[in-house]
Amino acid sequence: MVSLHYKLIMIVLCGWFTTTFSCAESHHPQAFLNSIKGSKNEGEQIVEHFCSNCHAVKPLIPLGAPGMKQKADWEARIKGGLKQLVEHTENGFNAMPPRGGCFECTDKQLTLAILAMLPDELAKEILIDRKVYKKNK
Repeated sequence: MVSLHYKLIMIVLCGWFTTTFSCAESHHPQAFLNSIKGSKNEGEQIVEHFCSNCHAVKPLIPLGAPGMKQKADWEARIKGGLKQLVEHTENGFNAMPPRGGCFECTDKQLTLAILAMLPDELAKEILIDRKVYKKNK
C-alpha cells in the first residue's frame, strides 16, 4: 500500500512539472514578435503582451507607471518628446526595466508600443512635433 506522504509528494511533483514545462513551452517572445511584425496593430499587441502588467489602467503591478491611453498620466511625460520617451524605455526608468522588459523588441517595436500607449491625440501631437523637428533640422 502506498503511503499518504508518498501520494502527496507525487501530486506536488506532477503539479510542479506540469506548471514549469507548460509555462516554458508557451513563452517564446521572439516567435510572438516575428508573428506580429508589420501588422496593423503591432504596437498594441506588444503593449498587451509585455507592458500591460504595469501600464494597464488598473495594473497587476501598481508601481506608478502611466496608464494606457490615460491623458493625465502622459501629458507631463510627453513634454520631453518622443526621443525622451524612447530613451527612458531603452535605458529603464524608475521601476521599469531596460527596454521595458522586452529585450527581444526592436527599437521600432518599442516606439510602436510607446505610441500605442499614448492617448490618440497625444500620439498625433508628438508625431507632428517630430516631423516639424526633422524638417527644421
